[in-house]
Amino acid sequence: MEKFINSIEELNLLKSREVFTFVYFKNDKCSVCGSLYPQLEAKISEWNEQIYVVDCFEKPEIAAQNIVLTVPALKVYYDGQEVISMLRFVDILKLEEDFERIKRMIS
Repeated sequence: MEKFINSIEELNLLKSREVFTFVYFKNDKCSVCGSLYPQLEAKISEWNEQIYVVDCFEKPEIAAQNIVLTVPALKVYYDGQEVISMLRFVDILKLEEDFERIKRMIS
């Protein structure tokens, strides 16, 4: 089930509370966004992490604050700092490589 972020404050709170925060930016008119989300959700849940969703059509201020001008987009934050940014082309294999590399660096 998609967990939507409804305000910039809510996103900032998530980034401050969680070690890793995965944020997926989409809109309902994007067919790629809809088909990519279940794949991302499955991969991220393998890592015991949660993915949050921002609907860019309904919450353009959140997208703008995070410099997301196109969808789909995925941003990953570590302790509140952006460590992975994938805009327009979200490559799950590259995400896996980058995430594993970051985990090795911090452990």
